[in-house]
Amino acid sequence: MRDVIEIETERLRLRPLRMSDAGRVARFAGDPGVARMILRAPVPYLECAAEGWIMTLNARAPLGADFVFAADVEGEGLVGVIGAHKRGDDSFEVGYWFGRPYWGQGYATEALRGFVSAAQSLGPLQAGHFVDNPASGRVLEKGGFAYTGETETLYSLGRNARVPAKRMRYAPAMERGVGAREAVAC
Repeated sequence: MRDVIEIETERLRLRPLRMSDAGRVARFAGDPGVARMILRAPVPYLECAAEGWIMTLNARAPLGADFVFAADVEGEGLVGVIGAHKRGDDSFEVGYWFGRPYWGQGYATEALRGFVSAAQSLGPLQAGHFVDNPASGRVLEKGGFAYTGETETLYSLGRNARVPAKRMRYAPAMERGVGAREAVAC
């Protein structure tokens, strides 16, 4: 994963974020409907804040702790963001969001599947979703994540509130009910 520059899927190109993405990041992630489903998106989300976030990711790149990609649709540009951040226990937390105009088109599932195919090499992958966002749970399940049975309360900047979140881990063999060898071959 550390050497991966871009990931191609059927309809998406996952590539490193650029400063020129800041306007679309701010517009899409700053939508209250999107911001309330992710941890750290302020409302309003100013373009200069998106620029600062992108600069921070670029500055932290040598640490090997953040792997964040723009999800591009040809002819449209950035439609969402997907990535993983190192946790304190050497696992990586996977997260994603897509602009509201791109919901319901399968982009999140496609991006997640492409991303985890490369990100498995990082180590254990974890994820979660707010309990009032079951659609995100379905995306994560389709991408090979399984529920751990744990729930934690997290602070959502977009809601300015603490919200319960269901925890998941990447376990494609468990999710499909097949042996590990068969899951690797898929």
